[in-house]
Amino acid sequence: MLVFRLGGHQLLFALNQCLGLPSIRTLCTKSVFTKLTPTIGPICNEQLNENIDSIVLHTRTDITTLCGVSLMVNEIALEEMAVHFSKYNKIAGLCWKHSHLIDSVLHTYQSAVTIMQKIHDGKVHLGKELTVIGAMRLGEDELYPILAAPTCKTKDAADMEGVLVHAIECWAATGAAASVGPVWSFVTDGDAMHHAMGHKLFLKKPLSLESHLYSILSNMPGLNTMTSDAEVMLNFDFKHIFKCFCMLIRSPAGIVLNNGHIINAMMLSRYLVWLPTYDEASVMKLFHPDDPQDIPWAIELMQAIVEFSKSQHSLLNNSFSTDANTHVDLVSINILSNLIESILIPFINTKLSLTEQVQSLSCYAHLAFSIFRVHHHLFMPFQLYYDTQTSVKSAMFSITKQQLLDLRMSFFLGDCRDDQLELMFGAAKDIDIVFKRHPELDPGHQRLSLGKRIEDVDHINRLMWKGDITSNCCDLPSVWQQGYEMAVAILTTSQVDNIHYAYTELFHDPGMDMLCPLGMNKYFSIADEEREDFSQVPKTLPTAPIPLLPSQVLEMVFEIQGLCVDEDDGDELMLTFEEMLVTESGSDSLQSLVSSTDASASMPLQGQGIHADNYLLYKGCWIHKQTIYCLMINKDFESKSFNRLECVRSYTKVNKWIDMHAGHIMDQNSFLVSDLFVTILCTAHILSIAILHSTGLFLNDVSRASINITTMKASCTTAKISRQLLTVVPTCPSTDPQVPTLFLWDGGYVKTQSPIPGTSGSTECVVIVNVPRFLVEPINPEPTFIRLSHDINSDYFSEINRGQTTWQVPHNALVAACELLWAKALEAKLPLKSIACMNPSDANSFPYQLSDGTSAVVSVEKSNLLAASEGEQITIRPLCEMKVPDMCSHVGQHILCALSNTPENVSLKEPVSSVLPCGFCGCSGLPECSITIKVPANSPPVWETKCIYQHTFKYAFVETGSKNKPCWNIPLKCALCHSTLPPEPGKSTCRTPVISVDAVWRYNMVDHILNGHVEYSMPGHRASGITLPAVVWGISG
Repeated sequence: MLVFRLGGHQLLFALNQCLGLPSIRTLCTKSVFTKLTPTIGPICNEQLNENIDSIVLHTRTDITTLCGVSLMVNEIALEEMAVHFSKYNKIAGLCWKHSHLIDSVLHTYQSAVTIMQKIHDGKVHLGKELTVIGAMRLGEDELYPILAAPTCKTKDAADMEGVLVHAIECWAATGAAASVGPVWSFVTDGDAMHHAMGHKLFLKKPLSLESHLYSILSNMPGLNTMTSDAEVMLNFDFKHIFKCFCMLIRSPAGIVLNNGHIINAMMLSRYLVWLPTYDEASVMKLFHPDDPQDIPWAIELMQAIVEFSKSQHSLLNNSFSTDANTHVDLVSINILSNLIESILIPFINTKLSLTEQVQSLSCYAHLAFSIFRVHHHLFMPFQLYYDTQTSVKSAMFSITKQQLLDLRMSFFLGDCRDDQLELMFGAAKDIDIVFKRHPELDPGHQRLSLGKRIEDVDHINRLMWKGDITSNCCDLPSVWQQGYEMAVAILTTSQVDNIHYAYTELFHDPGMDMLCPLGMNKYFSIADEEREDFSQVPKTLPTAPIPLLPSQVLEMVFEIQGLCVDEDDGDELMLTFEEMLVTESGSDSLQSLVSSTDASASMPLQGQGIHADNYLLYKGCWIHKQTIYCLMINKDFESKSFNRLECVRSYTKVNKWIDMHAGHIMDQNSFLVSDLFVTILCTAHILSIAILHSTGLFLNDVSRASINITTMKASCTTAKISRQLLTVVPTCPSTDPQVPTLFLWDGGYVKTQSPIPGTSGSTECVVIVNVPRFLVEPINPEPTFIRLSHDINSDYFSEINRGQTTWQVPHNALVAACELLWAKALEAKLPLKSIACMNPSDANSFPYQLSDGTSAVVSVEKSNLLAASEGEQITIRPLCEMKVPDMCSHVGQHILCALSNTPENVSLKEPVSSVLPCGFCGCSGLPECSITIKVPANSPPVWETKCIYQHTFKYAFVETGSKNKPCWNIPLKCALCHSTLPPEPGKSTCRTPVISVDAVWRYNMVDHILNGHVEYSMPGHRASGITLPAVVWGISG
């Protein structure tokens, strides 16, 4: 059989003649084949009962001991074509969901026309995929397929729920549960539809107090005990979990651990090259294999991370390492290593006993629970968290059921998978039988193996397992508690707040467990809204099809589609059914085809091997039904991939937008992932400097390990950096003015409030933002020892767990960087609103503050521009940084003090301009500070300026003044520059047009006359010249 499948008929014939191998006739006579009845029409119990009876019950009469049974489901790509199923005289290959709309029995040629019309109208579809369900006894490798149903991919979770209910009911009704074993679990991969269906079906109600499982599982705090009516569990293939875990680590966003530290491929690649077995090329291949869904590469990556972490214990325990950033990285990698190891080794370490396996899974469940409470989706996607915790839960339930069923039997965790289903429908079943009899010939499948580094085998099975996995050796409640203690020991060495691993208190909440980490019985990744039901009749009915005569169907297909084809167009016209029959048969005409048959063609066909039901009479000619399907329904058929394993849905490849060849990490002119830099951010209209830790580099939307600094700052590139905002602690001010104020990293990250999906609550998460290339300025801070710094409180550095070193940045360096970055933003004409804005949950964490609580590095001028861009009135003046309600009156006082050389009561950050200062800001020479005025005859003047510090005021109030607002500085129309004509003879007034003219601030009028009107005298300044008109000092023209 192996020779026949691999080499075909000719090779088998040659070896039959030369070596005496059995012929193809002998193979067909002696071989036993698994006969699976495919679904024709809607899925019903009769089909499931027939397959269970013929494939399971009749072939396994030797069973003497019951075992748990696992059902598994998957979708396999299917050739989109209709076939004639002779056994039932029906058409097969149509989707099961909509095939009830047709009669699947082909009675006449008109029946084929009706089916074709339904397919053309989109009411019935050819199957695009094959939904397959198989059953496997835990403790055995044999898989029993019980359902194969074509689907058009419009089914939803409700449809799949009905299918699974049918399968479980039929398993019990046929007696399979009593003679083979009860269904314990339903295994699937990460398909979203299966995910939603499994949750609704298998987490329906709490475990009953009368259940035999309750006494054991209720003593495992935190374990979710929701189950189905028959106590069937939802489960996910552990290989799928490994694959998703590694895809998460390989992604640019990475995984957030510890107190907010990001670990991704770019960061890990810098450390894994420290291992003696890896170089840069092998590390790149490890993180970015040709097939991201390759299981062996995923296993090897996870093992490499664990191996690296264990090799760095000396650095982890060195509290006085001068490289604070590396120490923080290693602490986070150590947590990731413990997390990975706890879920990986139960499936690949063949020396572990069942007790050690459960202990490790319990440790993973508790670790993931605590970290998810802190970081939510930044730790891992909701669905992956749900899948992993559900798999741990299913294992606990299954072990308990095995202990109740038979304590002497072993329980193999490796049975919790669905790759048998993929292999059965991805390869020929008869070859699979050969490989089972001769496993040394089986090369395995690269994507489904557990890697060749694991004891030099491709597949780990129960025969290879050396540890004691009999179910009676495992006391689940006590082992679950041991895993809890292991998790606490790991988390104690981290920066995770102990409130998140106070499990005794947390699990007192009845709405909180491993699947509901934030309480309120809230399951993440489960949508509350119902999915759209495609089976319902649409609100707008489609246009009725054009009724056609049977012989016109193929001739009129273009007209049905709304096309108009002209014979002169040169396009090939579609053949009629008669023409296709003639072409297929090789005859000259249909009449010659009819005449070549029996003269009594209208009589039913008879003869050896002929089944009359397989033929239809068309114009006196008997045509096989499969021929009709091929010529009418399958006329546009295109074959899919011959590699059946690539037709499994879970094997879809993903695109990669990652470039690891971005420069050597030792290049001094390169900016690397994990490097520090400063940028400007805004918070509540306050622009401030920020120190950040880079977690991802992107050049032209491609993730890179490093970027050349010159290239990054070039104007022609679109580089951006993803980063985390760090929290810093200032030193206390020194009495020595030569000692600068320093800012030290306290090991923490700025956090913000994040809403909890599906609830009204929120929680804290680490701030992650993107920065454009021109707002990035790399820094190289100086390392320092915390205990040796006497001007800081060491209690502020609790997040640097077990570490005594950090780094520091001078205050004046941050001030200079702020000015430099603002100048870059102005040069690039950066819109103010495009500067990243954040709202920290702790207002003291950002903007950075000095030890007295004042803002450390805040640009008041730029902050005011931000406020003005939002249409808000600015109340803080950069001259003195005081908050005032009336900017005009306040700045006027500063201008008067400057004009009269009067000392100020407060120290000014910058002096008032000496040349015609703006009455709102005190600056001069700025285009936005120019002011114009309109002076109507019977209403107050109207002024206009673009100064961001402008405030509204009333001329009458300013003109009269008050004790609280003595300033008279207002914009005026200069009567010398814009004189008023005298009235015409006989009239008392002159009607002049009201236009905007340049205004002069009253406090600037003296300088304006002295420099702009030299012909006039100015009392106290210039004695010679024309006497000034009195109207110059008025407010009207």
